Amino acid sequence: MVFSSQIFLFIFLPLCILGAYLVRPDFRKYFLILASLAFFAWTGKKPLAIFLVFVIVNYGMGLLQGRFRDNKGPGKKVVNWLVILSNVAFLLAFKYLPFFTNVLAEITGAELSRIELPVLLGVSFFVFGAISYQYDIYYNKIAPQKNIADFLLYMSFFPKLLQGPITRAGDFAAQLANNKLNLDNLSSGVYRFTVGLAKKVIIADQLGAMVDQIFANPANANGVSVAWLGAFGYAMQIFFDFSGYTDMAIGLGQMLGFNLPENFNFPYLALNISDFWRRWHITLSSWFRDYVFYPLEFKRRKQKVFRTESNTLIVFFLTGFWHGAGWQFIAWGLWHGLFSSLEAFLRAKKVKAKAPTVVRYIVTMLIVLVGWVLFRSPGLRYGLQYLGVMFGLVKPVETGLTLTWYLNGKIAFILALAVLACIPWKQLLPKYFEKLSASKLNDPVRLIVFLGLLVFSIMMVMSSTYTSFIYFKF
Repeated sequence: MVFSSQIFLFIFLPLCILGAYLVRPDFRKYFLILASLAFFAWTGKKPLAIFLVFVIVNYGMGLLQGRFRDNKGPGKKVVNWLVILSNVAFLLAFKYLPFFTNVLAEITGAELSRIELPVLLGVSFFVFGAISYQYDIYYNKIAPQKNIADFLLYMSFFPKLLQGPITRAGDFAAQLANNKLNLDNLSSGVYRFTVGLAKKVIIADQLGAMVDQIFANPANANGVSVAWLGAFGYAMQIFFDFSGYTDMAIGLGQMLGFNLPENFNFPYLALNISDFWRRWHITLSSWFRDYVFYPLEFKRRKQKVFRTESNTLIVFFLTGFWHGAGWQFIAWGLWHGLFSSLEAFLRAKKVKAKAPTVVRYIVTMLIVLVGWVLFRSPGLRYGLQYLGVMFGLVKPVETGLTLTWYLNGKIAFILALAVLACIPWKQLLPKYFEKLSASKLNDPVRLIVFLGLLVFSIMMVMSSTYTSFIYFKF
């Protein structure tokens, strides 16, 4: 079930909100569990059964780790390793088994039979949620959850289940203990959800149709200008698709009395790659920082040369591999890791950038854009050839499809709208927004904007076929 689908908007969401506000407060979490499991069951009965087994096993492993919390011997560490490796093995099996099978077949030349496992949507997100829970128990940041209902709701809460934002168990448990519903949170949540829905159906889906056409062509069948249009269009599409989902998830959480973490902070304003990752997919970046980078830094603290740089590269390799079972995702991760490691090296040497801000910005956005081409491509070879066309290293084949074939007035308008929406106008024009906030026009203007976005978004949903979110496959 997708947040922007008609069945979710007109059936599931109203029933869920109505039920959450009508049931007794002490039964609310059980209602939310049933709603979340029903949401996940939409993907199939087998995935739901596997997910429930996964949750129950992690609940038990958390209790097991709790018994070793005060153990000063090797037992605590051994149990933790078994728990973490079990979760990693689950992720590898349900997401990467076909990839490993293909690689092994290419190496050995043997024909290996494929093991078909059910597709688990959002597996990367809920497995990372489980791993952070187990790690936090190991480091004594939280106590193991003894109430299985509370743990089940943390794992299955439908706003964050399939695409994040990745939420820490301690933060969620604290909010669950003080969960209250009120009209202020409901209205704020509805507004945030509407903004996310507009990002998805008005910008991301419209650009997606154009981008899909370009990337459906052979890599060398697009002219230079068309290749650049496809790359730029995808950069806008994936941002508004993913940030739109996050806005909807945060809005749903607010409606139900939970504050989910922010995931984006104007990433296309970054002046270097490290800054980009502080602004893009923030919960994933912080997850890798806390559970991979910091432990690596601690374990390799005696290594004085290139420790941080190599650890950064390892983290970005894993980040790329987390996104998908394909060489193009690994290349995308290493591409970002290369520049992040270089920046770490320059910081260690106390080298300050002397280039003008505009140059640093253009270079950063070019690096990001090249990465998005690799990310969007169906394979690494395709992505490299596509980039070769973009930078004049590969001569494109004449197809007769020029830039104007793809860039019509509608797409040009949406691209311009997307660029404007990437700018933090409140920060650029604080006095204007403060004046508006203090005036009598503030509430009517907000209401008009809200109703306009809502009506237009609903019209788009009703008039077009549903499009899944890009990050669902991750």
